[in-house]
Amino acid sequence: MDTCAEPGELIRRSRDTLREVAALTGGDFPQAAVRDLRSAEIFLRSGESGLLRELSGFDGQGPAGARIAAALARVSALRTAIRDSRLAAHTAAMSDLQRCLGRLRSASSLQDLAQRVPAEINRLGYRRALFSSLTGPNWSARSAYAYADPQLSADLVRVGTAIPGQLGRELPETEVVRNRTPVLVEDAQHNPHVHHRLINLARTKDYVVAPLVGRGQVIGLLHADQHVDHDHVDEFDQRLLGLFAEGLGCVFERVVFHEQLAAMRERLREQADAVDDVLDGLPEAAEPPRRADPLEQLEGPFAELTRRELDVLRHLVRGESNSQIAAELFVSPGTVKTHVKNVLRKLGVANRAEATARYHALVRRR
Repeated sequence: MDTCAEPGELIRRSRDTLREVAALTGGDFPQAAVRDLRSAEIFLRSGESGLLRELSGFDGQGPAGARIAAALARVSALRTAIRDSRLAAHTAAMSDLQRCLGRLRSASSLQDLAQRVPAEINRLGYRRALFSSLTGPNWSARSAYAYADPQLSADLVRVGTAIPGQLGRELPETEVVRNRTPVLVEDAQHNPHVHHRLINLARTKDYVVAPLVGRGQVIGLLHADQHVDHDHVDEFDQRLLGLFAEGLGCVFERVVFHEQLAAMRERLREQADAVDDVLDGLPEAAEPPRRADPLEQLEGPFAELTRRELDVLRHLVRGESNSQIAAELFVSPGTVKTHVKNVLRKLGVANRAEATARYHALVRRR
């Protein structure tokens, strides 16, 4: 048995095999009911049980027993091929999941993100998808996608907006929000606790719904139904949409952060422009004349003084005492006394009066 056969080929083989099983066992295995790999596996499993019951009545001898045994081997191999095919499809879906989320990361805004989500769910393998926002107890449709049916897409949003869902009224969505886990809803047409206007509009048989969680709370819902390979959804689709919703929550928070950052930058730019406008309207202030300090251009013995000794000299020529100089320079009087001695020595004078006279002589020359 070719385990790499296409789903269509496996479905055809399943119908042929079930026709043979029905002839050998007398059981009812309607080939028309085999519409996809899931239903094929269900009927093949039932056929396998029927063949085992028939085989138990033989001692292993004779052509009838041999035909049953051969059919049983074909059924077993076919079931293995179907499981391998479904596993390959699931593996591919997980790869598609990463690509879908990667494309959504480029969304420029929350509005852009909301509009793109249903189309990405379609790329995951679902014909129809709905994205709804949650406000208080109400969930309202924001965007939808229906393969090859843009009118249905628009109608789903229109109805889902005009008649929002309500937690407590639609139990599947209530369970999703309460437990923050995806839910599989089977036989939706006969479920009294679903959003019947949306269900009847889309003629939904079964669907999956998952929570969109952002900043620690459920902020939206994702719905999907009708897998492209068959008309139903199952437990794997429930898990897949749940994983997509988890990744979408991270994308949502990233887009929110970038929107907030962009808004902050815009506010700062506006504030900077406003400050520039105010400054442009003010007359230019003329700088006050600056009194020249003869010690800025040093010559002779003054050039030997350190920066701190120059500071002490400036205060000294004003007639300040050591204590006053210490208070101005935030040092101790003893430190000032040492600096004064060094100034007198370097200038070659005996006392403060002579140092002051040397300073004023320098001023007069300038």
